[in-house]
Amino acid sequence: MEHNKDLARLEQFVEKLIDSHNQLKNENDEINTLLQAKHEEIAELQEMIKNLQEDRSVMHNRVTGLIDRIDDWEKTFEQEDSGQNSSSGAGKKQRLSKKSSSLFNVKSEQSSKPALR
Repeated sequence: MEHNKDLARLEQFVEKLIDSHNQLKNENDEINTLLQAKHEEIAELQEMIKNLQEDRSVMHNRVTGLIDRIDDWEKTFEQEDSGQNSSSGAGKKQRLSKKSSSLFNVKSEQSSKPALR
């Protein structure tokens, strides 16, 4: 009789172990599925970051080109104005030069700041 009790207890213990194993296996499968989904999400986000960085680079190059064109325009404008000898033209040139300098000297301010990454 005592052997039957021991055998019954052993059977219960083995059943609990099997149930725990199955439960842990199911949890592991769920975690692996979630992990795979997170890896896919990370890959998508990395691709999005790459695309945004490329877009930012293109925009930076376009803005730099515009600033260079403005600088060239200012130089041309100053050369044209320096060719005029009238006193009213010289005063006008100084006023316009001061205005355009404050408006278009963005390049020197930007170049001293580090680029965002």
